[in-house]
Amino acid sequence: RVPQDLSVVGFDDINFAQYCDPPLTTISQPRYEIGRQAMLMMLELLKGHDVHSGSRLLETKLVVRGSAAPPQRA
Repeated sequence: RVPQDLSVVGFDDINFAQYCDPPLTTISQPRYEIGRQAMLMMLELLKGHDVHSGSRLLETKLVVRGSAAPPQRA
């Protein structure tokens, strides 16, 4: 039983997540910014510049819905 016995958290906040039963708690990513960063890297490559393909740290957001709850007391 979710969330009484087990909490479930998704990743990516797809539209379907809010319609699950219970609605899925999820991590939301900044999709626009991910695309923007990828495009900037591609433009630099097209200009012939070196591109550092290392990590990019972007802010995420926890979207709390009905699939997560505090643990029950024993």
